[in-house]
Amino acid sequence: MINYRRSRKWQILYFLIGGILILSFGFNIWQTQRAQDQLKTQYVTSNTPTIFLHGWSSSLRSEKDMVSAAEVSGAASRRMIIHVRPNGKLKVTGTIKKWMVNPIILVRMDNNRAGEVQYAHWLTKVCKMFKNKYHVNQLNFVGHSMGAYAVIYYNLMNGNNKDVPRANKLCVIAGPYDGIMDNHKSNQPTSGPLMQLWDDAPNQNRILATGKPKIIHPEYRLLYRLRKNFPHQARVLNIYGNLGDGSNSDGVVTTASALSLGYILRDHVSFYQTFEAFGDKAQHSALHNNNMAVNKILTEFLWDKNYRDNSASELMQ
Repeated sequence: MINYRRSRKWQILYFLIGGILILSFGFNIWQTQRAQDQLKTQYVTSNTPTIFLHGWSSSLRSEKDMVSAAEVSGAASRRMIIHVRPNGKLKVTGTIKKWMVNPIILVRMDNNRAGEVQYAHWLTKVCKMFKNKYHVNQLNFVGHSMGAYAVIYYNLMNGNNKDVPRANKLCVIAGPYDGIMDNHKSNQPTSGPLMQLWDDAPNQNRILATGKPKIIHPEYRLLYRLRKNFPHQARVLNIYGNLGDGSNSDGVVTTASALSLGYILRDHVSFYQTFEAFGDKAQHSALHNNNMAVNKILTEFLWDKNYRDNSASELMQ
């Protein structure tokens, strides 16, 4: 009798434990499904890939914080890394499929001091590969610093060329469209044509009432001549930094240089918007380094269904 009662108690205990485990498992599944449903209502479910491109003397490291923030939010996920060798050959890791939602591609220029124009030509090769091999018809772009210039120049060179995917959204960050500050840093070129790109200084240039920069540097003239080629359907978010220290710059690129993009793109794109990051976190490299304000506006602009045209102006740094 005693053994029977003990056995009965153990059966009840096992039953209770099993029931609790089943309920917990079911609750976790319900929570996960609920979170996924919420994400589906918040973010677009598109198979349009988004390319991330770093700047001068940089690497994949400058892209990873922004990409990780997008992944944590549930908006997108990294699917591919492309190394562009110094000879222009492509090494591809990962893949993209039609069923993938908001896939991210990280691009690494192994010769990361080739300059923005060479970056743009290599980017053309990357995009032609997407069109021919992966049958991608539309792309988003994110570029930082010279990577931002390269993204703009690439789209000016190619426009809506049928050999490459059509441009959908561009988020450009700290782009030096009309000069880079000459800070005499060790990573600046000291000879050759690229040396001439470091041709700006704090408060030397400014944007006139017409929107045109007062000083036109050669690299800006290159973009301006091609302005009518820019894909009209593209939507552009221009993020720039202002340290608030009187230099009107992010320490590397002046606000005038970054904002000069507006004069090139006005009347040539379906949507153009600026976002100013202000304060210590507005430093040139800090704009891509775990910057909550930049990550938020970037993710919302690219993938949020409810992104409003005035969202950038409402965000506070």
